[in-house]
Amino acid sequence: MTSSTPIERVKAILSAAGYRPVPMPLQIGSMPFEFDAALLGPERAPDLVIVVDTIEEREVRVRQKLVALSRALDVMGSRRPLTAILAGPRPAASTIDAIGRVCRVLSVGTPVGSEGDGALRDALAVLLPLRLPVPSDAVADPMGELSRQIPTDTDATVREAILSHAPQGGESVEQALKRLLEEVLPKQPEERS
Repeated sequence: MTSSTPIERVKAILSAAGYRPVPMPLQIGSMPFEFDAALLGPERAPDLVIVVDTIEEREVRVRQKLVALSRALDVMGSRRPLTAILAGPRPAASTIDAIGRVCRVLSVGTPVGSEGDGALRDALAVLLPLRLPVPSDAVADPMGELSRQIPTDTDATVREAILSHAPQGGESVEQALKRLLEEVLPKQPEERS
């Protein structure tokens, strides 16, 4: 990633995930609010995300501005969830607790270098779309994999018994094979003692 400041890096990651930047000052009703950045979430995640540089902004002021923004959103009847991303040194626990009463708080620190991009993505994961791993062939088609594992010279009846009972589990396969053996093997007379 070529962005240099934590604010630019956060904006780049969220923009790539479909978040749209909001011009500053952010206007809620007739009240203007100035933050380092603001973004609106994509259609399925309608969050209003505020990004604050905690190096440039004093903790008390960050707290005041976010509480005021939250109140303004409430007065306007906004149904958008509010998220504050704090980039830079982590504020005191009391400040995070106070902000956390009015919005979701993500403190991302000041990630640096190429490893910092991964740490930043991890910190922002709750706002990013979930990426599922591509399933392997063995996971995608377990019956096909089982069919390939049975030797080709296996009796067709035995093969069919294994494949038809496999979805019910190993015990079902064992019972089916036991019945096949009982059908082919002659019954032994019971020994008397």
